[in-house]
Amino acid sequence: MGRCVRSRVRVGAITLVVAAMALVSGCRLGTVTYVVDGDTLDVDGRRIRIQGIDTPERGKCGFQDAKERVSQLVGGRRVIVKNGGGDTVDQYDREIAYIQWDGLDLGTVLIGEGRAKARYDGLDGYDRHELQDRYRSLDQRVPDRCK
Repeated sequence: MGRCVRSRVRVGAITLVVAAMALVSGCRLGTVTYVVDGDTLDVDGRRIRIQGIDTPERGKCGFQDAKERVSQLVGGRRVIVKNGGGDTVDQYDREIAYIQWDGLDLGTVLIGEGRAKARYDGLDGYDRHELQDRYRSLDQRVPDRCK
């Protein structure tokens, strides 16, 4: 077997292992096809509300900045969509999930940059999620960009 063929087989095997791990852990892979705003996007046509964060609404300070940053970070990228526990669908039929890529978590990045706040978790009367403590701790240390 030639070097090129072995390399393709190896890459194919790795891809299958990653996909299997994603299925077992409640995750799936997909491509970000549209960014609605800083906390909502479409992955393979399915509307996703990023779990545990809130960004400014249209017309508010920080809206455009958050939306553009999400587009810059994950627009057109392959990402992992992962439910972190608690509610899986919101009142608008959006899936509630974390968005992760290249070892990064989108909620953590946005909160860390001051573009999002930690919200919609066990402290706000919603279900607790697995990154709640990380999000809340980070949120307390980062200044609000709009104040």
